[in-house]
Amino acid sequence: MNVLLDTHGNRAATPTAKATTGYRPKLDFVVVGAQKCGTTALWEYLGAHPEVGMSLPKEVHLFDSPDYSAEWSPEEIDERYAPWFSHCSEVKVRGEVTPVYMYFPEVASELKRYNPELKLIVLLRDSAERAISNYYMEKARGREKAPLWLALLIEPWRMRRCASPRERHSLTRVCSYRSRGLYSRQLRNLLRHFPRRQVLILRSKDLLLDQPAVLRRVFDFLGVADDLVMPGVIVRSSEQHGKRRHPVISWLLRLSYLAERRRARGLYEI
Repeated sequence: MNVLLDTHGNRAATPTAKATTGYRPKLDFVVVGAQKCGTTALWEYLGAHPEVGMSLPKEVHLFDSPDYSAEWSPEEIDERYAPWFSHCSEVKVRGEVTPVYMYFPEVASELKRYNPELKLIVLLRDSAERAISNYYMEKARGREKAPLWLALLIEPWRMRRCASPRERHSLTRVCSYRSRGLYSRQLRNLLRHFPRRQVLILRSKDLLLDQPAVLRRVFDFLGVADDLVMPGVIVRSSEQHGKRRHPVISWLLRLSYLAERRRARGLYEI
C-alpha cells in the first residue's frame, strides 16, 4: 500500500475506509494556484474566518504526491486529509491551498473524482512578475544557482530533462518559472472538469489593493458570512524583483507572453 508523508516527513494517517454509496467528501474547496500570487495571504484570511477551516500547515500536497493513487476512494483520501484538519472540527466549510494543483494537468480530474461539487479558487498576477518572483524564491531556498537570464533560457531543456515531475524538488517543480505563467491552458484544463460556477478567478493585485472587496467575493463564493471585519494580513508585493530590478528581462518576458495574452482573451484578466 502507498504511504503518504506530510511536509515534515511524518507518516500520514493510514486509510482503512472503503467506498460507500452517497459518501460526501469533507473538503469543500481548494485554492489551486497560482504560485507566488498571494495564496499564503488568502490562506491566512480564510483561516481567520470562524466558519472556515483551513489545513495546518498551508499546503497538503496530497493530489500531487509521488505516492498518490487514482485507486484511492474519496473516503481514503479524506483519511489522509484528516490530520491536517484536526484543529477545525466545528466549521461550515473546509479547504486547503496547494498552488501546484493547477499546474499539474492530471490533478483536475482527480479533484473532480474526489468531490464533483468541489469549489476551486485561482489567484493570478502578471506572468512576468510571477516568474521573476518565483526565481528569487527558489534562489533563496538554495535550489537555483543559475543567474535569472540563464534560468529562463534553459527552462525548456530542464522541463524535457525531468523524468519524474512529481518528485519533491524536481526540475519541473522548481524551475518552471515561465511555464507556470501560461495560465490559459491551466484554466482551460480546470474548466474541462469543473463548471465555471465552481471556479473563482481573482487577481492578486486586487487582494493587495482592495482586500475587503476581494474577501467578500471569496466568502460569498464559499457560502459563508461575508460581512466580517477581517484582521490585517501583509500581502507582499515583489515588484522590486521585476521591472525595477530587471527592466530588460522583464520586458523580454512580457514579450514572450504575447501569444498567451491572445489565448487568454475572455478567460481571465490581469
